[in-house]
Amino acid sequence: TTCIIQSSAATIGMLIALANQDIITFSAAVPVLFGDNIGTCITAVLASIGTNLNAKRAAVAHVMFNVIGTMIFLTFLPWFKEFVIAISPDQPARLIANAHTSFNVLNTCVFLPFVGLYAKFIEKIVPGTVTIEEKGPIYLDERMFGTPAVALSLAKKEIIRMAAVAGRSLESAVQGFHKKDDKLLKSTYENEEMTDTLETEITFYLAKLSQKGLTQKLSGRHTGLLHCVKDFERIGDHAVNIAELAQARIDENLPFSEYALKELERMYSIVFQAYKNALDALREEDKEKARRVIELEPLIDQMEKKLRASHMERLNKGICYPSSGVIFLDIISNLERIGDHATNIAEVVMEHFD
Repeated sequence: TTCIIQSSAATIGMLIALANQDIITFSAAVPVLFGDNIGTCITAVLASIGTNLNAKRAAVAHVMFNVIGTMIFLTFLPWFKEFVIAISPDQPARLIANAHTSFNVLNTCVFLPFVGLYAKFIEKIVPGTVTIEEKGPIYLDERMFGTPAVALSLAKKEIIRMAAVAGRSLESAVQGFHKKDDKLLKSTYENEEMTDTLETEITFYLAKLSQKGLTQKLSGRHTGLLHCVKDFERIGDHAVNIAELAQARIDENLPFSEYALKELERMYSIVFQAYKNALDALREEDKEKARRVIELEPLIDQMEKKLRASHMERLNKGICYPSSGVIFLDIISNLERIGDHATNIAEVVMEHFD
């Protein structure tokens, strides 16, 4: 029955109703209750069809958790029933409800010390190699369009994942510049390809979702998320720009003064903090973190102007090599624009998220 209606709560509700009518005893209800917990796993199994390896493993882990737990509790069934009776008032409905809660709580306590071993056990049952990271979307599911709030939540999760990739692009580009490391720059380009793929898929998903009749509040979030997708994608683009400038530095063996490098590090540190706060603000729907990003915006703008002025001063004094100076100015310009995009994301959180 639970497999058909995909809800253990509904089946347990039926058991409670039957017990209240004295049609079924507590002793007869307990084994059915155990079966309900196994039957409800069908939801996870169906959801895992056509998904990746980790999703399939999660579904199997859910099934095995309830099957193994049932076997354990059936072994100690008399003691389990005595325990439930001891903690419950003499009411059939309460006995069945407490038995259901006790099974899940105690079963979890039994499994907790063996989580590591259990994970390895599941990997043996469902063998396979997990790729380092899926290049395409892993959360988007058009089956959720019937519940637009859930579909938007999935889109947001995918955007957060995309944003993390864009952040890695930025980190590897800046580190590649300072360390003059081609491998780090290559990582930036690879991450940018993934960012572009996700941006296309998420935008297409949100465009289809917009046709499903959203409430005013959800419509606002939908528009905000579309803006966030574009802003995070642009952060990835600016990371690639910085990687290309770093490659020019390496190819032409351009010198940079220690002072100029420290200025770039300082500006990058503030800009990356703005990006990180914007990402966290969207993930957690945290207006306080969004406010911090907006407060950093004028500081980043002032720093860009100050660094530009100090660079011109070094150039006039003949301290700075002209070709290096062009790269320096382009990098701080890209960093300033990343700060702008972080602010745009923060403003979306302030306007459309509670």
